[in-house]
Amino acid sequence: MEKKSVNLGLIAGGAIVVIMFVVDLVNNHMMVNFAMSYFPTLVLMAAMVLSAREAKKDYEFLSFSDAFKEAMTPFLIGNGIYMAFNYFLYNFIDPELGDIARQKALEIFDNGIFDNFLNEAQREKMIEATRENTFRPTIGQSFTGYLFSLILPGAIVSLVLAAIYKSRAK
Repeated sequence: MEKKSVNLGLIAGGAIVVIMFVVDLVNNHMMVNFAMSYFPTLVLMAAMVLSAREAKKDYEFLSFSDAFKEAMTPFLIGNGIYMAFNYFLYNFIDPELGDIARQKALEIFDNGIFDNFLNEAQREKMIEATRENTFRPTIGQSFTGYLFSLILPGAIVSLVLAAIYKSRAK
């Protein structure tokens, strides 16, 4: 069964790469849209659900640990593919994305969203830090982001799916 979950991870990762690459070609400003940041997670969660559901069909008895492994495998693979692509996208394929992301971040300050939370000195420090940030992920940042994502949402969603899809004692 593990082969199906590996294949689902490869398919999910590939789908994310293709769709994000096409979106970048069509309109790279859409890549830094708030909704676009959740797109890979939704695709990966769908692959996780499909994998756990297929495992439930294929096994006569599916333990909690096996259900967790089957749900987590597509996330491990697909998210790794996505994070690697994201690194190459921002640093080599379309380096302009970092500048677009910086502009979007500065627009948040211009809209006054933080005015009630920050005093003027704090606001200026944050604006200066935003201007200095390249908004291009380093290998270390990408790897750290990948490791963090294994916990949230990866492991948490896998735990929920394992609880749902595990075989019940009769």
